[in-house]
Amino acid sequence: MGMKYAGKSLGRSAMAGKIMKRLHALTAEDRLVISSMVLTMGGVILGAWLAEPRTFGITALAVISLLLGGWRVTQSRRLAWLLLFGLITGVLELWADWLHVVYFRSLVYTDDFGFRLLASPSYMPIGWWLTVVQFGYVGLRLLERWPPWMAVGLVSVLGMVLPPWYEEFAAPARAWHYMPSRLMLSHVPVWVIGAYGGCMFTIATMAWVFYRPQAWGRAVLGGIFTGAGLMFWGAFWFAWLGNR
Repeated sequence: MGMKYAGKSLGRSAMAGKIMKRLHALTAEDRLVISSMVLTMGGVILGAWLAEPRTFGITALAVISLLLGGWRVTQSRRLAWLLLFGLITGVLELWADWLHVVYFRSLVYTDDFGFRLLASPSYMPIGWWLTVVQFGYVGLRLLERWPPWMAVGLVSVLGMVLPPWYEEFAAPARAWHYMPSRLMLSHVPVWVIGAYGGCMFTIATMAWVFYRPQAWGRAVLGGIFTGAGLMFWGAFWFAWLGNR
């Protein structure tokens, strides 16, 4: 029995050692982006708990400020490129929102956070700006270790798992909700989950294709293609699964 318990103890120690080794291997950029993702999810959960829609806008502003401040401190060329890439995408995402709010009438915003931009709350471009930076960064880091198909595939899967929680908590936070669809998972239509997978596929792919340090024209062009991709995937998945 003593040998058995000793073996378990050694196994746990080895696992703890591996975890600590991986944590120490994280760069300042890694910690910044991970912290921004944790803060984003925490703000969304808090908004749902308090039934306070303004929490979504405050969280978006706080997280993008964290990323901008982190870039100033680290002077990271990769973050600088991703921030421009994400800004272009975030602005263009307004037209994807407009399509669903005005044309498809599948999405209803119930709080504008002060004012509207086209059909979206004022913070929505910032929300997508930080999302593109976060998932674009994850994609670029994975591409350092894995082949492109594997890195892009994992980011796409993560996109179907993590960001849809923002949508789930948006309804109890009274920030926005979707019209009922044929297939629903709680407050989230299945077409939205598929659209997120496509959006993250586009973000990771465009980051892989266009990223070059300090190549600002490529960041702008990549952001334009990514913005178009967000509109395409939202329309595609709604047309396939969104009919009521």
